[in-house]
Amino acid sequence: MDVLLLAPVNPFEIRDGHSMAVASDLRAVLDNGLSVGVISFLYGSQQQSIHPENPGRCEARFFPVRAGSFALRFLRGLFAPVPPSSERLYSADSIAGVRTALKAWKPGYVIVDDVSMAGYIPVVREMVPNARVILRTHNVMQDVRGEHLAQTKGLLKLPVGLDFSRYAAFEKHAMESCDAHWAISPTDAVRMTELYGHPSASLSVSVGHERYTPIGIDEGAQTFFVHIGSLDFRRRRDLESFLRNSWPKIRAAVPRAAADFAGLLVGRQIDAPGVTYSGRITDDVVAYRKGRFALNFQNTTGGIKLKTLTSLAAGRTLISTSRGVEGLPLVAGEHYWDMGSFLSAHPLADLIEDAESNKRIGHAGREWVLQNHSRPAIAAQLGRLLEAA
Repeated sequence: MDVLLLAPVNPFEIRDGHSMAVASDLRAVLDNGLSVGVISFLYGSQQQSIHPENPGRCEARFFPVRAGSFALRFLRGLFAPVPPSSERLYSADSIAGVRTALKAWKPGYVIVDDVSMAGYIPVVREMVPNARVILRTHNVMQDVRGEHLAQTKGLLKLPVGLDFSRYAAFEKHAMESCDAHWAISPTDAVRMTELYGHPSASLSVSVGHERYTPIGIDEGAQTFFVHIGSLDFRRRRDLESFLRNSWPKIRAAVPRAAADFAGLLVGRQIDAPGVTYSGRITDDVVAYRKGRFALNFQNTTGGIKLKTLTSLAAGRTLISTSRGVEGLPLVAGEHYWDMGSFLSAHPLADLIEDAESNKRIGHAGREWVLQNHSRPAIAAQLGRLLEAA
């Protein structure tokens, strides 16, 4: 086996941006003509599913996460060598299963696809001491956990604070233990180097543009806005800010403007005029077809914003904050509209209803994704990084 991909989510069943990013890594390995073994974890009622494009070169093993309430998992984590929020990925059966897979597959490279899996690095070193261990990260977890802690109030602050300190130490040790580190964006690579003093490279993600190119640039209602993606504890706060400060300006300019939020929403719906919530969806293409505009109002740093890439690939006119395009060399006014500039346009109604201008931006954004985030582009990027590792 050439490569072992060790991930906390199933790349064969795309449920969110994390699984989409891991699937991109898997495709890039296969596109380099390498054999790959995947070890991933299943949550709740999720079933084993494997649909590799190269079944002769891809094998997979799955393990269920450890069950238990937040309180029980936190108590178990107090006595585990990993942070409490990650301990459910380290059952006795999964540790034994990883050992068995390493012994059978004997990979030359092991890609630890998320900091949460770094507790398996000692097992890798023991079972395949000659393998090159690559830590692949999707966020700077010290920053992510720090934001979570800052937003936490009351009695939960103590356990969240403990998890934050444990996670920061865990991430630092992971960086010290690996042979190479690949962040998901150049911005994250710089941040990780600043924090831990170890060199970092970056590996971006591919977008299955063939799914999105059938969407016509001029398809969808001219005054309809879509947002794709889960709104968790961090992004819910961004949603509240957008609906309080930005959305009223759009509605004042175009009273018939409407917006739909597709994806998991943590907590109750936030009511606003013209706003609907689709919840979990099985096909984001259907959601993108509804309107010409896509939103990314993210104000948290880190990672790469897959909703930005899919919105551009779908040919939508993206309206984004600077955080929403962080790490992507996009040009405001050419590939997307900057949120602040868009909202301050006078008159805003003319900008929203300028079909030709918005079609031009939608086309430019789509072409940018095709050139920079195609499967061949990301496969070539991974191939160069493997050679350097």
